[in-house]
Amino acid sequence: MELVSILRVVHIITAILMAWPFYALVAVNQRARLGPPLGDRADVYLENVVKSRVVPCYVFQATALVSGLWLIFAAGLGLGALVTDWVLGLKFVFLVVVAALLSVVNFNLQPRIDALFAEASGDKIEEADAAQIRALRITRKKLSSFCMFFVLVEALLGVQAFAAFPLWLTGAFVIAIAAFTWRAYNSLTSYGWV
Repeated sequence: MELVSILRVVHIITAILMAWPFYALVAVNQRARLGPPLGDRADVYLENVVKSRVVPCYVFQATALVSGLWLIFAAGLGLGALVTDWVLGLKFVFLVVVAALLSVVNFNLQPRIDALFAEASGDKIEEADAAQIRALRITRKKLSSFCMFFVLVEALLGVQAFAAFPLWLTGAFVIAIAAFTWRAYNSLTSYGWV
């Protein structure tokens, strides 16, 4: 029983640590308020922060996967529970989706952004390159918001792995999560939930 308790705490703490997409949205929304010039120290700082979080995100996702599977086995269930229990199945699918989105950012978008910054001559970034950087950053921001949505829904489903909610309540929470994600995408969420 102690092992299951430990696994639950590890699994919950890992879910909390996967909240990075929210803070990434806060950071990029703050950066947008600064305005030009593109490629200044704020940009360098932001890009370094974003890049430095990739490995920890993969580690947290792997920890969530291992601890989640261990909890399934500790409950006497097998991998078939990912198919027969819709809550566990969706949690697994969403975790895979989050890992895939992070991989798109890490292996596709971020290298392209870095290459465009590297092409800059001195402190001047050509307008064509600046437009591409802005477009790639918008795509990265959208993917981050999707990650945030899926991580929050995973947390909701994690609670339901222990005590199921009525379907209408689950739907209401998913709508609330979507609304909050949209708000975080578009604003600084200066007042938290409000």
